[in-house]
Amino acid sequence: MLKTPLKTLVDALINHFTKERLVTLILQHDEKLLTFMLEHENADDYKNAFFKMIANALVFNEKALLECLEIKELEKSFTRFKNKIGLYSQGGLIKSSELVVLNFPFKDNVLLGNAKDNSTKSKECFYHEILHKKEIDTLLNKKVLCHFEMHGEGDLESALKDKNTNYLIKGNNLIALHSLKKKFAKQVKCIYIDPPYNTGNDSFNYNDNFNHSSWLVFMKNRLEAAMEFLSDDGVIFVQCDDNEQAYLKVLMDEIFLRENFVSCITHIVKPEGRMYGQVAKTHEYILVYAKNINNLIFNEIEKEGHAFSYIDEKGGFDLKNLENGNFTAFNSTNRPNLRYSFFVDEKAINSDGFMPVYIEYKHGLTEVLPKTKDSFEYVWRWGKEKAGNEIFDIVVTKNKNSILIFQKTRSTTTRTKSIFWDKSMITKKGTDEIKILFNDSSVFDTPKPEALLQRILEISTQENDLVCDFFAGSGTTCAVAHKMKRRYIGIEQMDYIETITKERLKKVIEGEQGGISKKCDFKGGGSFVYAELKEVNSGIKKQILNAKSTNECLKIFNDLNERFLKRTDNKIDEIDSEEFHNLDLNEQKRKCCASLDSNEDYLNLGDIDEDAWEIDEITKKYNEIFYS
Repeated sequence: MLKTPLKTLVDALINHFTKERLVTLILQHDEKLLTFMLEHENADDYKNAFFKMIANALVFNEKALLECLEIKELEKSFTRFKNKIGLYSQGGLIKSSELVVLNFPFKDNVLLGNAKDNSTKSKECFYHEILHKKEIDTLLNKKVLCHFEMHGEGDLESALKDKNTNYLIKGNNLIALHSLKKKFAKQVKCIYIDPPYNTGNDSFNYNDNFNHSSWLVFMKNRLEAAMEFLSDDGVIFVQCDDNEQAYLKVLMDEIFLRENFVSCITHIVKPEGRMYGQVAKTHEYILVYAKNINNLIFNEIEKEGHAFSYIDEKGGFDLKNLENGNFTAFNSTNRPNLRYSFFVDEKAINSDGFMPVYIEYKHGLTEVLPKTKDSFEYVWRWGKEKAGNEIFDIVVTKNKNSILIFQKTRSTTTRTKSIFWDKSMITKKGTDEIKILFNDSSVFDTPKPEALLQRILEISTQENDLVCDFFAGSGTTCAVAHKMKRRYIGIEQMDYIETITKERLKKVIEGEQGGISKKCDFKGGGSFVYAELKEVNSGIKKQILNAKSTNECLKIFNDLNERFLKRTDNKIDEIDSEEFHNLDLNEQKRKCCASLDSNEDYLNLGDIDEDAWEIDEITKKYNEIFYS
């Protein structure tokens, strides 16, 4: 039983160290923190609350103290209800998680080279790795870029200096985002991503061990980094299905703030439904968030096949009621200046059934006011001065019971709807587009159709705006952005970026006429720069994961020289243990990979001049230009 309330104990720590600093000190088992508690006047209570006695030794219970920082006091005790509403897993809020999830086995099955059947699908595999903040050293520092290529018009050096250059980057997307974020901070108008959905369906090569909470942390890491790229009027679109939609919505509410939620768009991907499970699924979702909802302005889209109802000397027009239908928010009580009279000549009716209307009274005219309903006096949408200035765009009709005032509208556009049901946007269209480009029906299982990205970019961007997709996949986002004269950044870590994504963009430059090319009158041209994050340990991990036997796996691992940094903890000792040799091959691979320091998966920019890495002078020059 504590003599001192928990709140008092925690408040003393916060007052001495500050809450922000306290979290770090707890995770580090900081000596000053432990000394403060053990030498405090309430030391016995600190010991009882935040320490355990194990084998006659006092052991710090960091989880208990971290939990107390988040728990709300009720009547001098603490309740399990949290101060924050949010996703909770493994003893803490996911939003507050200090874990970083590096990799995820991607959902797209890819054929290599000229392979023609499913038996030759790529065996590229990534095990997911979770690092704690304490294990992160240089992981998120800028990385060296290598294997630069210029495709299309212009020369590479000039392109790297040009802010309008398009980029396709190969490498882990979390690490790539952190490498690029300073260069592109607050410049991206639209982000679209189609991440792995964590479905567990056999048609996708998911790792069954990649559990629900890990997937959410995986997304949190990337969304937090992505938010720094968005301009103040920027917007992000995230494709998902109903396996994670509800949880992802809550996570994005926490990261982007709930007030910046724009819409949850329903995207019909297979009208006939997918024939597995108890209900045939027809759709996916697209969660849409603004960087700042007050700055977001979506473009309207063209009304397909629209014909105006009326014609005057200015052209076609439709009718829109001039009364404000939102009478609870806009009425004569709070908007008295919007309730005034029009005057109508009921005797002069033209062939369309319209009557002359005036803003000032003349003898013999009929006075018309907005209607009254449920004790609310309606008002007009326009003020009297505007109505007088635009009287020629106001028409009057009469029905059996009343005289109606309308505005002439000449727009051929409308707001986009929250359901994307066009046949041009279904998954089969995307598959057909890739099939035509690569003469192969099995290149990608579920590529997104170009029409989907065209709709997203036409409502959210203008020409020359910057677009980003850090799950670039088959390259649909980049291809559509290129055809629509938007700038783009595509990031992809799988090897098919070289055989599919890059080759697709090269075909776009050559003027391929699939997808939306004809609709937007695209004939080819333009350029992009391709580059890769310089692999260090990540390249070795790939070799280990592709090993065919234990001996091959160990040979790769044991032949590493000191350039390839291994972990400094005891994980390396596990490789030489008898227990290791009794494991199956996949688990042996996992342990070998885990023994390599993930902070050194890619070469840090600060190490580019070290002779051991043999970076040529032209690559150094290109990095200097790119990061300057």
